[in-house]
Amino acid sequence: MKFRGPLDEPPVSEADIQAYSDGTLAGARAAHVRRYLAGTPGEWHRILFYRRLNAQIRDAYPAPAPAPAAQTPHTRTAPARSRRALRYAIALAAALAMAGAALAWIGVTEPSQQVLNNAAVMALMEAENAQPQALDAGAARAPFDFGAAGLHFLGGGAVRVGPFANAQRYVYENDQGERVVLLATRAWLAGAAPQWSAHRAGPLRLLMWREHGTRWVLAGNAQTRGLMRAADLATLTTQPAREGEGS
Repeated sequence: MKFRGPLDEPPVSEADIQAYSDGTLAGARAAHVRRYLAGTPGEWHRILFYRRLNAQIRDAYPAPAPAPAAQTPHTRTAPARSRRALRYAIALAAALAMAGAALAWIGVTEPSQQVLNNAAVMALMEAENAQPQALDAGAARAPFDFGAAGLHFLGGGAVRVGPFANAQRYVYENDQGERVVLLATRAWLAGAAPQWSAHRAGPLRLLMWREHGTRWVLAGNAQTRGLMRAADLATLTTQPAREGEGS
């Protein structure tokens, strides 16, 4: 379809009308179309229809987002900071998980006081019935020298006191042939209690203390000579002989 204006101007084409409706026609050609529309007012209805149609198309199919502008130093470093923060968070979470696992493992490998007391009673019963040759003095070294209490070291070794826990057993004997048993296990989660306390279990007496991350129980018959004196030597002396220093 052609629309003719003045004779000295080329006719207005349908493409001109469409371009004018889209707002893409400029310059002299746009002025030519405006003169044409001024002479044919009815064509404005068609222009308005095209413009409403174009608006509906733009709403239905929005234009893609413009390409991001050139990154400034700040925008370039922000993702890097985020990655570093994420790595730090992951490392912190891993450290906390490892610490929790370590605490859980310590918890199951450290027997409670009651468990150690029960183990001390059993160890004493076994030691009282054991032959001297069954107590190998080379299996362990005495953690304390109880000679001043009339007790000499016979031997010892490791004993199991729970599914995941062990204790060190040390057997002593006085001149009357009466034996006492000292058990030791770690106690990192328990507070220090360097002064001994006593617990009676029938005819037996259990003397307990904690220091330097170790839980101690000295078990023997309540009438055994040197029993309480040995506990005094272990807890009240300023520099008691420790494992590797006794005989």
